Amino acid sequence: MIRVFVIDDHPLVRVGLRGVLEAQGDMEIVGEASNGEDALTAIGSGIPDVVLCDFHLPGWDGLEVTRRLLARHPSLRILIISVVEAGPVPRRLLAAGARGYVSKAQDGGAIVRAVREVAAGRRFLDDALGARLIFEVSPFDQLSPRQMEVVWLVLRGRQNGDIALELGLTTSTVRTVRTKVMAKLGVQGDLGLIRLAMEYGLLPPAGGGGSGRPNRGS
Repeated sequence: MIRVFVIDDHPLVRVGLRGVLEAQGDMEIVGEASNGEDALTAIGSGIPDVVLCDFHLPGWDGLEVTRRLLARHPSLRILIISVVEAGPVPRRLLAAGARGYVSKAQDGGAIVRAVREVAAGRRFLDDALGARLIFEVSPFDQLSPRQMEVVWLVLRGRQNGDIALELGLTTSTVRTVRTKVMAKLGVQGDLGLIRLAMEYGLLPPAGGGGSGRPNRGS
């Protein structure tokens, strides 16, 4: 029996995934969470064979969830499911240790195949996404890890003081990093950064779901 833990903030998606996977007869949903923090707590009490994780989540995104789960449980097999099919996000997730990546645009059969492959210890990428990962270039690829950390937090609506506190930097250093990021990317201001992030898949397109959009009130 393949034991699967699902992380997705949409209850109907979790219900749908449960129906698709448990209909196979050899798969069982052993737990669910709507965000990474709850998942980190729940998974601590029992390690599943596969963690099926959405990318756009409230709070931590799929990249942060992957990092934190693997830091605590290095043997976890994490399969990311998302609407994002382009840009640097899939590459960064695989580099962080995710074992597979499948688009929500795929049918249930593709998700079942992905879960089986990852549970067996193999990587999974659907064909179209695999080609994009090899050939596609994103302007965000030129940023350093520190610069990308700042970008992720800006896209979540964090202000300079909050970013400085979270990353252990001074506010002036954060301002300097943001200035360098904007210059490298050729954008002006947060709105330009958000538009570019949508274009290259760091955020879902406008109107494509609220879980990945910046929250200025946070």
